[in-house]
Amino acid sequence: MAFWHFGCFMSLDQNIEILKNRYIDAVLSGKRSDAVQIVFDSQKRGVDIYKIYIDIISESQASIGEMWHKGIINIAEEHLATVTTLEVMDQLRLYNMNNRRPIGFKALVAPVEKDDHIVGARMMSDFLIMDGWEVDFLGGSTPTQDLVEFIKIKPVDLVVLSLTNIEFQSNAILMTNALSSIMPKPKILLGGLAVKSSKININLMKCDSITSSVLEGVNEARRLVGLSSEKLSLEEHLRVIGKRMRIARINKQLTQKDLAKASGLDRTYISSVEQGKQNMTFSAILRISEALGVEVVDLMKSSRNIIDL
Repeated sequence: MAFWHFGCFMSLDQNIEILKNRYIDAVLSGKRSDAVQIVFDSQKRGVDIYKIYIDIISESQASIGEMWHKGIINIAEEHLATVTTLEVMDQLRLYNMNNRRPIGFKALVAPVEKDDHIVGARMMSDFLIMDGWEVDFLGGSTPTQDLVEFIKIKPVDLVVLSLTNIEFQSNAILMTNALSSIMPKPKILLGGLAVKSSKININLMKCDSITSSVLEGVNEARRLVGLSSEKLSLEEHLRVIGKRMRIARINKQLTQKDLAKASGLDRTYISSVEQGKQNMTFSAILRISEALGVEVVDLMKSSRNIIDL
């Protein structure tokens, strides 16, 4: 995908970098409305919601963390940026969950006790919600015993623990061991930046799986409860094709009318396809792929990650 920006033709990566820098400036200034506008404009221009979370929001938070460590900003500025980002994520989550399809499973997401970094946990919670899970997000760190008692009262299928700071590895060990004593035992998934650390000792933790990224985490969560990440319904397949078609059309700088003319199809038909509301014949898919200059297989690849739930 590529974009026109200030009269120049730019790659998606270049555009994402510009958006990320603008986003950093907005959240460091506490300008919530500006930050929200940046991410919503990105989505309207075809940037996938997951890419917005990972390449704009998450990468921005990482850059802000580095700025704090280097003394470029102080802790008050870092806290303001984090709170602003959480408010932006609230808006994104609410906007993108309207058309989600419940999958019938419930998860609880929480940071490890005493680990106050919550953005990663909130992001994982949002991804699960948009994937159709019912989610209890506990926000700040919760004492192990209180967490266990909470789950005994409100059982869940999956517990996701977020460990950002390797310093609290011992708390993660205690929490996974305590959670394993609950009957019936929920599946336990451990994620967060600390999972990538060479200092982590997974063998001491009674978790069912680990994940180093939120996208991987959603697929792993599904696997743990017996759901495939790639078995899509007909409706979902149509939404995938429509989404890929829209991205390819924007990349080619074509309007729906342009694509309709080039493919010999009606504009309302093109619009319905992009919205995932139109079943398609192979002949129609072939004509559209030829008009867009892309392979048929590229339009039909099945991946839940591209669906704007």
